[in-house]
Amino acid sequence: MPTQTLTKEERRAPPRSRPSASPTEQAELRAAVERHAKRARRLKIHVVAWTLGTVALTGLWVAVEWNANGAFERFADEVNPGDWNPTLWALAVGIWGLVVGIIALGVHFERPVTAPEIDHAAAELEPHFAKYATTADELRQFARRRLEGFRRLKFPVAAWVLGMVVITPLNALIEWQDNGPFGRLSRNSQPGSWDPWIVYIGGIWTLVIAALALRVYLDRARSPAGGGVRRGPASGREP
Repeated sequence: MPTQTLTKEERRAPPRSRPSASPTEQAELRAAVERHAKRARRLKIHVVAWTLGTVALTGLWVAVEWNANGAFERFADEVNPGDWNPTLWALAVGIWGLVVGIIALGVHFERPVTAPEIDHAAAELEPHFAKYATTADELRQFARRRLEGFRRLKFPVAAWVLGMVVITPLNALIEWQDNGPFGRLSRNSQPGSWDPWIVYIGGIWTLVIAALALRVYLDRARSPAGGGVRRGPASGREP
């Protein structure tokens, strides 16, 4: 009668039951969904406020420029009649819009993980941890922490991209108002010299993102296979 030949890994790691959400995990996920719903409602309020504020600020800017410089002819530094300067309006609307946009990105990228997502992630991780004596709850906790860590990292990256898209033209607009048309990158405040302060903001922001990415990467050290809480093989022997 033929007998089934087991591999070394199969002899060492007996099959375990499929992880399932515990009552504590279910309660935590429900609480996370409720918090996210509140953030989404607050976002709607911010969007409505920004829209109404933009309309009001635009009307006020038009009234002020019309009263001071007459009918619009060109965007300029208010040297001649008909010159309208959009700098203050752009700063107010742009920075306010950037804040609302970052809030929206936070709502999108930091949405709570769901039980099916944890199930799928745990199923993908299970073969890697099969030779360790990890429990189903430990595997699901690590899978959830990993999903949440990646989402928290995506948020600042997306916020950085949005910030650069908004702040870069504001930088150009401010330098145009102060020093005229672009001639060179310099901090000497001479005509045509534009100070690239956006580079410093972008660089510092990038370092912050790198620190967050490093934290997400090092968090794997607390995983069952990462070394922080690494356990012995299920059979009690080293591989």
